[in-house]
Amino acid sequence: MSGDTHAMLLALTVLLLLVIVLSLYNRKLLHNNKAADSEQQVLKNLLDQSAEFIAVLDSNLKPTYLNPAFSSVIPAQQYPLAVFKDEESDVLLLSEIARQPDWQGEAWLQLTQNERRMPIALTMTHHQDSGSYLLTGRDISSCKRKQTEQDADYIYDTDTGLFTPLLLNQFIQTAIHSTTARQPQFAIFLIKYNQVLSYMAAAPQGKVPDVIRSLSAQLKQYSSKGAVVARYNTDTLAILIPAHLCSTQIEVNLNRLAQKILLAADQAAQEFKQSALQSYIGISIYPLDGATPAMLLSSASTAICNAARLGRSNMQFANSRYQLKAPEYLTLEAELLKAQDNDEFDVYYQPRLSIGSNRVVGYEALLRWHNPKRGILAPQYFLNIADDTGQVVALDKLVFRKCCQQLNHWQQTGISRGRISMNISTLSFRQQDFVSTLQQQLEESQLTAELFELELHEDIFLQPDSTINTTLQQLITLGFHLTLDNFGQGVSSLSVLREYPLHSLKIAQSFIRDMEHNEQQRNITASLIRLASYLQIDVIATGIENEMQAYLLHVMGCDILQGHLFSKALPASEVPALLARENRLLRKEVS
Repeated sequence: MSGDTHAMLLALTVLLLLVIVLSLYNRKLLHNNKAADSEQQVLKNLLDQSAEFIAVLDSNLKPTYLNPAFSSVIPAQQYPLAVFKDEESDVLLLSEIARQPDWQGEAWLQLTQNERRMPIALTMTHHQDSGSYLLTGRDISSCKRKQTEQDADYIYDTDTGLFTPLLLNQFIQTAIHSTTARQPQFAIFLIKYNQVLSYMAAAPQGKVPDVIRSLSAQLKQYSSKGAVVARYNTDTLAILIPAHLCSTQIEVNLNRLAQKILLAADQAAQEFKQSALQSYIGISIYPLDGATPAMLLSSASTAICNAARLGRSNMQFANSRYQLKAPEYLTLEAELLKAQDNDEFDVYYQPRLSIGSNRVVGYEALLRWHNPKRGILAPQYFLNIADDTGQVVALDKLVFRKCCQQLNHWQQTGISRGRISMNISTLSFRQQDFVSTLQQQLEESQLTAELFELELHEDIFLQPDSTINTTLQQLITLGFHLTLDNFGQGVSSLSVLREYPLHSLKIAQSFIRDMEHNEQQRNITASLIRLASYLQIDVIATGIENEMQAYLLHVMGCDILQGHLFSKALPASEVPALLARENRLLRKEVS
């Protein structure tokens, strides 16, 4: 065989081997492609069958693939995908989180146009090489509902709709932290319905009797005043009475509230024909009866036991000090309600003197209660109760009527001196018919308003509204002289002088008391008098007990004085004798 033939055979052999190799490689490629196609189809099937939301987005966040679960819940051809930060937001989320390589969290998916949104757990991954994004999400609506139900169970008792015992403890702890020097107390009521348990035994298991729900609904009315009403246990409810409702005469206010609740319990028992229902209330007061929620609740529980020993439908304070005082106040309240009908009130008059003229220039009208059992009572013994019950409005009208009658008599006998000053309660001032009532009384008495001075406490101005200036202007138009009472005692007296049309001010007695021994009080009082002079407002000083106080006030520039140094408040029948000796009312030391 020649060399050329050998070379040709070798070349053919190599070529054949190469064809075989290429054929085998091509077959392998086909196999691999089929396998890849098969795997891709399997993956696509998995994605298509997944209940989760899956999407592939291009670099512009435009969907290139949406699995059926995703595409079935959003509008067709939606771009960009309506994924939001929260349920109410209008800000699309994807453009914000696309800057991060990986992001996961909670989002809200718009299901259809102008319809509700679905909460989803969202994951977004950025593939740097291709610039595309893989988006996966899961519906968490059921989790949200469950969480909401759990939150509701934590906050509200399912049977009564009241706050839960756990939350009650938190409210008590917050109340402890919120007490201040001005409002240092609050109270806890525990209301136990003792016979409910026997009634529950006959009821379906787990069902709270209608009577408990009825009583709970009635107790909710106290929430509007700032109280917290909660479930304490199976047969006991609780009320947290906030500090602002316990600031004055706490034993009276709490006792009155307890009596109302006991009455509501009895009415509910009658409504559901549960005549054997017994109601007991235990009251504890912070910090007297405990410094922690547990101690306060324990004290109130002990008080319930004490109430139960006294018999059906009763209440007890945990502390005997309040328990002893409360009935006395309630008795006084009952007597006060009858006193006006029995004509037991009279008006006394304390003179005001001018140092400059050495004459009586007016009187302050002061109410006295001629109580058949207790004697003559000054306002400090009953005025707070009258204010709590609203009777103070009727008492203010009574004082004005009696003053008009007395002034008519003095004018006829020729001993009228200056204006008669009357204290006006905040409640009376805020009555819609306040001005018209005064005007009507003046017309009936044929008197003019210039003969009267109305003393307005700073409380009237602490909650300003549009009606205050209107009322003040109406009073001034009629001719009343307006005085700011107790000036310097409150925190906003200066602003009251600046904002409202007033003729005079009455210096708080706390500045007069012991001023002869206290240089700081003298300096403050002198500054107040100078301030009033700059504002062209008259100054009245009351509570003058000795000659030195009168002398110091005279030197400071205060001309009108009132106090026991000159005369106590007198019945009208003794005023003529007072005027007969008025030149001797001012001591030599004053002049």
